[in-house]
Amino acid sequence: MFLKSALVSSEKLVVKYLGSLSLCVIPVKKEVEIYGVVPYERLNAKSNIFISYVQMYVVPLFYLTCFGLVSFGSFGVYKQSGCDSICRLGNSLFIHLGLFLYLSTHFLTLWRRKQFFIEFQKSLDDIDVHLRKCDEVGVKKEKKNEPKYLYYATWFVVIVCFSVAMVYDIKELLYYYNEYFFIVFVVSNFPYSSSSIVLGQFIYFVAEISKRFRMLNELFERINRESERKHAPLMIFDIESEVKKDLPANQELRHRHIVDHVSITEDSDEFNDDVNDFNDAETIPVDVPTSETNLPELFKLHDKILSLSVLTNAQYGPQCVPYMAVCFVITIFGIFLQTKVFFVVGGKSRLLDYVVFLYLLWSLTTMLVAYLVLRLCCNANGYSKQSAMIVHEIMQKKPAFMLGNDVYYNKMKSFTLQFLHWEGYFQFNGIGLFTLDYTFIFSTVSAATSYLIVLLQFDMSSILKQEGLL
Repeated sequence: MFLKSALVSSEKLVVKYLGSLSLCVIPVKKEVEIYGVVPYERLNAKSNIFISYVQMYVVPLFYLTCFGLVSFGSFGVYKQSGCDSICRLGNSLFIHLGLFLYLSTHFLTLWRRKQFFIEFQKSLDDIDVHLRKCDEVGVKKEKKNEPKYLYYATWFVVIVCFSVAMVYDIKELLYYYNEYFFIVFVVSNFPYSSSSIVLGQFIYFVAEISKRFRMLNELFERINRESERKHAPLMIFDIESEVKKDLPANQELRHRHIVDHVSITEDSDEFNDDVNDFNDAETIPVDVPTSETNLPELFKLHDKILSLSVLTNAQYGPQCVPYMAVCFVITIFGIFLQTKVFFVVGGKSRLLDYVVFLYLLWSLTTMLVAYLVLRLCCNANGYSKQSAMIVHEIMQKKPAFMLGNDVYYNKMKSFTLQFLHWEGYFQFNGIGLFTLDYTFIFSTVSAATSYLIVLLQFDMSSILKQEGLL
């Protein structure tokens, strides 16, 4: 009865914990203090320093205490009498990889102070203010809410994997350790869930950057649409006196440009089509501000968002290196245990099955989190490149505002040239060791295939016979 009630209470605790975890990982507006991965009141610069950072130092001490009890005390799955050599190897590797992952990730997290969170939020608010001002200029287009089924479906799968891994871990540890299960649970579960939350924060910040790039591209696209269907009139006649009125500078320049072009290419069908399209286009009054007036401000905003990307990558890029490395190792070893051990002797040893499923669940969870990181970083890079492509498209159309003012053309040319150099300078990366995009998936799969070919050649039958499993 005690075991059953403890299991029920632990499952309720996990459900409550996962609710707070989902709040932290998806919008990251609430801190999960139990993990100590962010300062308390991270956006309050005037809060007490001791209170803000004490949990970031107490939590790792608590973890190291539990790890010491597992390694040097009577706790530890690999110290159970029913744990064979494969079980001991698998469990020992799992908890030591967790130790490396947690210490490396947490020590890198200690570098992150409140200044980053405050500076990021301040820059984000400033960008939003200028984006709203730019959005008020020009002809607005009705925005359609794009469905985010893939985004939410991926997060749903991640949360389900977290919940299944934790409930399964608690259930098995309660069977062996009763009320002391929490000590082993912290050692086996805490590093992977804590590091996943840190990467979840990175996902949130990159998603915010990607969102601003999309908003910026919408404003660039508005200028592109207006350049197609809106032109200043070539000339204005007074119908009563049949006298041409004075044209503004930009219209007069455009009129002179077309008249000269007519004298050179009178018989050009292509030009006649262009003139017909131009005459059929919608006209707007000269004194009404149009979207091209936003161009200098949009270029500045693009630079600010890129700078925000560099700042975010500097804070979270180092944490990606140990996380990706551990994800790679446990995935390879998990596949090895599944194919060479579980398919042969599955169900004959509960402890061995527990270790195998632990690898399976956490390798799947870490791979999903890693995929989200790669997808969001790749999307952000794609949206930043799209801005330069839209500006190039505007320049090729040579709209009226560009012919009447060389400043616009020079600024657009400088922007595209600057981004060409920027593309070779920065992409989201893990401290320069690898780029966080879809090419990383191909490189890891190719490396994993090579290692698996070697591992799968081992003959496990003799070892399984010695352990009494075969």
